Amino acid sequence: MTQDITCILADWGTTNLRAWAVADDGRVIDQRGQGGGLLAVRDGRFAESFATFCGDWLDTRRPIPAVLSGMVGSKLGWKEAPYLTAPVALADIGRQLCFVEDIAGASVWIVPGVRLDDPAQPEVMRGEEAQILGALAMLGRDGGVFLLPGTHAKWAIVEAGRLIAFRTYMTGEIYGLLRGAGTIGQLIEGDERDPAAFRRGVERSRSPDAANLLHSLFSVRTLGLLGGVARRSLASYLSGLLIGAELQDGTRWLEGRGLTPSLTLIGSPEMIEAYAVAGELCALGQTSLESSAILPAALLAIARAAGLVPNPPGRP
Repeated sequence: MTQDITCILADWGTTNLRAWAVADDGRVIDQRGQGGGLLAVRDGRFAESFATFCGDWLDTRRPIPAVLSGMVGSKLGWKEAPYLTAPVALADIGRQLCFVEDIAGASVWIVPGVRLDDPAQPEVMRGEEAQILGALAMLGRDGGVFLLPGTHAKWAIVEAGRLIAFRTYMTGEIYGLLRGAGTIGQLIEGDERDPAAFRRGVERSRSPDAANLLHSLFSVRTLGLLGGVARRSLASYLSGLLIGAELQDGTRWLEGRGLTPSLTLIGSPEMIEAYAVAGELCALGQTSLESSAILPAALLAIARAAGLVPNPPGRP
């Protein structure tokens, strides 16, 4: 198998690492994933960790390029990759990769992140830019509004192939913090999914009285305390309340820029499902793409733009 691998493509985040071994025609030969994100790397031994993860993909006699995206390029990662400043042409990202180092069997490069300079609140992203590039290619478009849910959900606007603006919501991180600690966390029992409670949380977020999230969040405690929502369903209610609040503010942001809130969701099946339900309740137009279906092609396009992987015969 090793002799057929042209490059290794990887998405390396804070909590997860997934990678694909790809042939010169773009075919995925093998793929693997694990929960071993940056937090699992001890004492900065990224080279050792990555080599162990790739295993039989590597051949010390024939080094191949490895293109990595995500938080692996952050201050906490293998090497900090400089940010590109928005607006940025997504197709040009491959020409500005950050070289990391050569390891036994591979030459490692990291995709740069993107920053948006704003005196009031700057924005940054790492990894989402590659997913958006893959979505554009799969949809055959050069623009749109993209929502990438996660620990730090991103709303991004692309026009004529250029990422011109984006906005971050700490929805997933706040959910995890409230779910695991404090007076709200003390009331939540189990992780059972309750669609009705989730929808109730989304609907609550749309109420005029819930415009301030710091106020409406207290409803998670009081409903659980007084029996309005079963404690086993509070996690779902909290999730719906937070996602709903994000959708309300994101919609206002788009409308303020004169855009119709029609979204392309990019993420895991679980996150897409939750946001799709919430988006339907908020009357948002939406399509969805699983990130695992678009990332290999996107990272391969970046590797080819960088000149690390040749184009297929017949293509310039």
